[in-house]
Amino acid sequence: MAEPFIVTDEGEAAGVADKFREYVQSPVLTDIQVRANGFDVYDVNPTQFPDLLAQRPIILFGKWRGPVAGTIELTGKNAQGIFTSSVNVANTQLNEANSALRYLWARSRIAELSDYGAYQGNDENQKAITELGLKYNLLTRYTSFIAVREVVTNPTGSAQDVNQALPLPLRVSELAVGGTEVGSEPELIFLIGAALMIVATAIFFRQRRRFV
Repeated sequence: MAEPFIVTDEGEAAGVADKFREYVQSPVLTDIQVRANGFDVYDVNPTQFPDLLAQRPIILFGKWRGPVAGTIELTGKNAQGIFTSSVNVANTQLNEANSALRYLWARSRIAELSDYGAYQGNDENQKAITELGLKYNLLTRYTSFIAVREVVTNPTGSAQDVNQALPLPLRVSELAVGGTEVGSEPELIFLIGAALMIVATAIFFRQRRRFV
């Protein structure tokens, strides 16, 4: 759950470094714990929280059973000691406009299962990730998207090749693209010529030594 700071150009380095310094110089909470009081929650992600820095929220996904009542309590340590805050969930109401939250929960759950089970060969984790991907229509390391088009757009079966332009990554030379013109790499010609000269010289001295 780290915070990425990406620099793609030297001119961006100073500004990004200022943002990073501002981010790390303002710690808020450590030893963070979140628990539900008065109602039953399960499948909560993430299970552990990193130290909280300024201008960053604590994001928590989970499910509940039964009536929604009670509070969600957050505790942690700051410079003054123990910090506690609570949210009364009994005053909240379901909103169908927030239907995307179930997919965010599934993505968070898949990410946690993938991180902790990636190198263990855990069949249970693989099964759980696959089931989540299929149920919530999400791309995972074990599931993918397949598009099926029922209308036949090419009834004759003939096709025509098309040159499709693709963007190059930043600061990557066009030499990375296949099919460059002949002569675009003169260094290779010089290397071949030098190799031929070395071979010819070796053959010449070998024949001369034989006659001598």
